[in-house]
Amino acid sequence: MINYSIVMRGKPADKEAPKKAYATAQYSEVMDISQFSEHIASHGCVYQRADIVAILTMAVDCMRELLLGGQKIRLGDLGDFAISINSSGAEMAAEYNPAIHIKKLNVNWSPGKRFINLLKEATFNLVPTRKAAKLVVKALKAGETNVDLTGKSNEEGDRPEIE
Repeated sequence: MINYSIVMRGKPADKEAPKKAYATAQYSEVMDISQFSEHIASHGCVYQRADIVAILTMAVDCMRELLLGGQKIRLGDLGDFAISINSSGAEMAAEYNPAIHIKKLNVNWSPGKRFINLLKEATFNLVPTRKAAKLVVKALKAGETNVDLTGKSNEEGDRPEIE
């Protein structure tokens, strides 16, 4: 089940445009490599969690090495991984210097067959935004029974705006 909240957003390029409601994914937890490996092992795998952690760690190291070596990596149903370059332009090709003009390397993931149509299998659960949940917890700790989620200031003016 995919948790989502609804946020009101405008167009950054058009400050006058009316805001519209959009869904934003809300994750319930962050799973680290050890927890992920334990999850894999719980699916009847012959390998133990420690073996899976070692394999995934080696896979990350090797992917990094190969991507930096100019390779594109195709991992079956998982998809393809490749480098893209974020750079500024030079006036002429002869003036282009990678040390000056290349600003960032990005790793792009192109999903494989099992990831392309996740929407067909997804179910959704509406939850509060992280900001709204934080305000509720703050109010509960303060013994308050009402929480203003409109983004308007209270008498003290200490409520942050909710998106």
